Amino acid sequence: MPAVVNPNKRPPRPAVAMAAADSTINLTTMGPQSQRRLTLKDRTHQLQASSLRQPTKKLKAGDQQTLFSGRAFDPNQDCAKCKAKLRGRDIHRGHHHLCWNNRRTKGVVSVAALASIEEEKRLRQHFAASLAKKDKFSWQHTTKEAQEAFFAPRPLVQKGNKTIIHTMMSGKKSTTTATTTTTAAIIGTPPSSCISATDLCEAVTSKVNVASFVEEHKGSRAPLAMLALAGVVVEKIICDRRVDTFEYFTGLALTVLSTKEGQMHPQYHSIVGQKLLYVNWKEMFGLEVNCPRCPTGIFANDRTNFSKNKILFPIFDLEGPPHWCMIMSMKCSCCRLRTHSNTDQVLCQLAACARASYPVETKYALAERNSHIGTLATQMFDLLMTTYGNGKLCSRLLCNAINRLYLERVENYYSYAKANQQASIVPYLGKKGEYIKAYPPLGDGI
Repeated sequence: MPAVVNPNKRPPRPAVAMAAADSTINLTTMGPQSQRRLTLKDRTHQLQASSLRQPTKKLKAGDQQTLFSGRAFDPNQDCAKCKAKLRGRDIHRGHHHLCWNNRRTKGVVSVAALASIEEEKRLRQHFAASLAKKDKFSWQHTTKEAQEAFFAPRPLVQKGNKTIIHTMMSGKKSTTTATTTTTAAIIGTPPSSCISATDLCEAVTSKVNVASFVEEHKGSRAPLAMLALAGVVVEKIICDRRVDTFEYFTGLALTVLSTKEGQMHPQYHSIVGQKLLYVNWKEMFGLEVNCPRCPTGIFANDRTNFSKNKILFPIFDLEGPPHWCMIMSMKCSCCRLRTHSNTDQVLCQLAACARASYPVETKYALAERNSHIGTLATQMFDLLMTTYGNGKLCSRLLCNAINRLYLERVENYYSYAKANQQASIVPYLGKKGEYIKAYPPLGDGI
């Protein structure tokens, strides 16, 4: 009887194809044992891995597997007290040390974990208790040197027309600058050796008339005249050590005053009355800011947003156009944390007299924002939002303040030319894209 041929049997592989697939195999000399060597090695590793994965006890339905392929602890199966309670009985025996119903171990075996639980319980009781009367207003934990330094009189050192007040802050001596005369920051009447408002007007006008300067800053959010003013102030006042900075700045702000000498250029006329803020606490107030992340770190000044990217930070308020700020980027000397000088973490550490020079409330000085809202506006919005909850109205108030002042500027500019009978005048700036380039946040943002 002939042998039955299996119709599903795979045909033998041709020798030519096998040789092409692996030219190193010699079919004439290789035996069957050596051909199965790789297969046996792979099979051995599979058996080893499967044996490690097999639990010591066979898992049942619902059992949880551990990292070492065992069965996780289950109080209903492994704790005698919990198991008996599940069946309606109560035995006089403590819970298993791995059971989470154990009041002593809480299901934790580690000695360090148990010590941490006890320490947490002790600290909770310690802070919950009220302060004893003997510990109130006590000098027990302070040194005698610290007591004498706290009550020591603070000397006043006269320097020009400023008074340097030496204060003790965080155990280190820092200087806080306070002006004693009312002529500080008045650009219209500076000393003869300083820069006058007319000099600033001429410098700003010459900058805005340069085509390359206009092309470079055409995409900036700040007005062109304010960028030119910031460049002149940095070059001739801040960076020039021969000029006293406090003759021009009140706190952090420099107010742009009118020249009152004929008609001004429209670009400079559009920024008269606005404020340029130089937010540098170390240079303007002599204050050192501690890092909120590490206890020993102190922020060091790096560079401003204007010196790096030629941009200014706006603060919108109800007085009219926004205040433009040169924000200092600060970096911690210890943990390398980087932050800006106008964030809430920095402002909370400053004294109230220094913090008031930045016209933004601390709770609204949020980081990672492209603008801030001034103190006057936020005080009004607090009343409106709690009553009406209308963010759109708040946004319209900020926009209306800018539009209203623009109309006043245009009227003053052309009325002066008409009163003096000037034949030819330079056209005034357009509102959108020239006078207003940065808009307040919308109602959803507020």
